[in-house]
Amino acid sequence: MQFTSKLNILKIFLFCMIGFATLSCKSYYTSLTIETPRPAKDELPADIQSLTLMNRSMSDQFQMHQEDSLQIYFYRNGYQLSVVVLDSLAADTTIRALAELMIESGRYDVAVPIERNIPRNLHFDSIPEELNPEQVSQLCSQFNTDALMVLEKFSTKVMTDNSTYKYVDKYTGTSYTFYATLDLKYDAMLRIYKPGSIVREIHLSDTIYWESTDDNQVRMFSRLPSIKQAVITAAIKIALDVDGKISPFWIPEKRGYFLFDLKNDQGQQLINENKMEQAIAFWNEKAKSDDKKIKSRAEYNLAVASELEGNVDLAIEWGLKSFNTRYDYRTEVYLKKLEALKEDQQSQ
Repeated sequence: MQFTSKLNILKIFLFCMIGFATLSCKSYYTSLTIETPRPAKDELPADIQSLTLMNRSMSDQFQMHQEDSLQIYFYRNGYQLSVVVLDSLAADTTIRALAELMIESGRYDVAVPIERNIPRNLHFDSIPEELNPEQVSQLCSQFNTDALMVLEKFSTKVMTDNSTYKYVDKYTGTSYTFYATLDLKYDAMLRIYKPGSIVREIHLSDTIYWESTDDNQVRMFSRLPSIKQAVITAAIKIALDVDGKISPFWIPEKRGYFLFDLKNDQGQQLINENKMEQAIAFWNEKAKSDDKKIKSRAEYNLAVASELEGNVDLAIEWGLKSFNTRYDYRTEVYLKKLEALKEDQQSQ
């Protein structure tokens, strides 16, 4: 009994020591959130880094619809219509929204000319013939871009329905419930041209759906977007769809790095202030230390900094230095992540 009791005490002591050591070690290791790019499924070829965006979807059938007038038209028809709404602001919104999304992706530079509408004499539902190669070359040269992206077709079909349900109860009397739906089907097609060839055609078609119900008709309609708002929403959805096909997306990930002072670490302060160059200089000085623990941790931090700067090869180089200076399982895990990231980049 006495031996068993002493053994249990020894186990408790060891667990406490291990827990303390782990806690102590972790306190010098903190993390930050970074966003790493992942290639899009249909990303454009690497030689296309910049594009000019133009619009050839608008015929003389398009109008700049006034929001109130358009809404009144639907109300006067009992909110029971199925009509094509061709709105010039919506078509242009697709171009402007797409440009902002592509620029924000960090993958492309985009030029949106002030005069961005190419004349169109076809019916809105027709797909025009390809642009003349000379015109493509001229536009790419004029705006100094690698390629030309043209919205060739754009249309929205609005389908609304409105119903009233009557209920009769012998105790509460007669009551009504109002129900309305708004379906919007959009169709779009874009072409991406390079001087002398078509790189890609992107066809898009989908339906956006809203519904609302209430015992008060005014409240019921207030929960639905206006027809104009719905059409603009479709235009933005088209831009999002196109960007999702050709632009890389970003995934938030955690990256750890070492502290050298628990109370007032200079590297952490510089990272929090987004001063990466100064943080790198600070860690470079630490990497000159004769203390292998300090040196290895500084080299690890420099690997993380190199990845944040977009240089995976340099990150691997610093990671290997840290690994060779002093073994740490976190360095080994991080090196495997970096190798996987390099393989992803090479496969693009």
